Amino acid sequence: MAYIAKLDNVEYRVDVNEIEANKFEVMIDDKSYIVDTQLTESNVYSLIVNGESFETDVDYEDGVYNVITEGDLFKIEVMDELKLKMLARRGGGAAEGKQVIKSEMPGTIIDVKVKVGDEVKEGDVLIILEAMKMQNEIKSPKDGEVKEVFVKPKDNIDADAKMVVVE
Repeated sequence: MAYIAKLDNVEYRVDVNEIEANKFEVMIDDKSYIVDTQLTESNVYSLIVNGESFETDVDYEDGVYNVITEGDLFKIEVMDELKLKMLARRGGGAAEGKQVIKSEMPGTIIDVKVKVGDEVKEGDVLIILEAMKMQNEIKSPKDGEVKEVFVKPKDNIDADAKMVVVE
């Protein structure tokens, strides 16, 4: 999965590939890291990065990951590279018409924040999806009404699975 991460106004291309359970190859620009992860308590991860151990507290708030490691706070914005390209092609404007929100990766539904008939605004959180040990907020691409909900908490879904329709 490819992402664009922004730290201190510098953008980095980040590719994440799962090697095995809890073990990933992470490419940041052209540098490779092997990362073993273990969630030790709520929001606290034990990481081994290329053989070096770190304890990291990760909190997600308002579209930014707040990462504390070795006493330093890093505020990192992360956007899926595919979404970024789609926004650029559309000129960054709001989505129009019926929007079928699909999962970009396999994972487990943690929470469904909406039901059929709910009015939502662009950017409202619709679903929380856990994938690769990270909780991802799936947000509405536009203002509108929730027309269909295809998932419920604890569902395991595949990539490209329909989750919600907003019209």
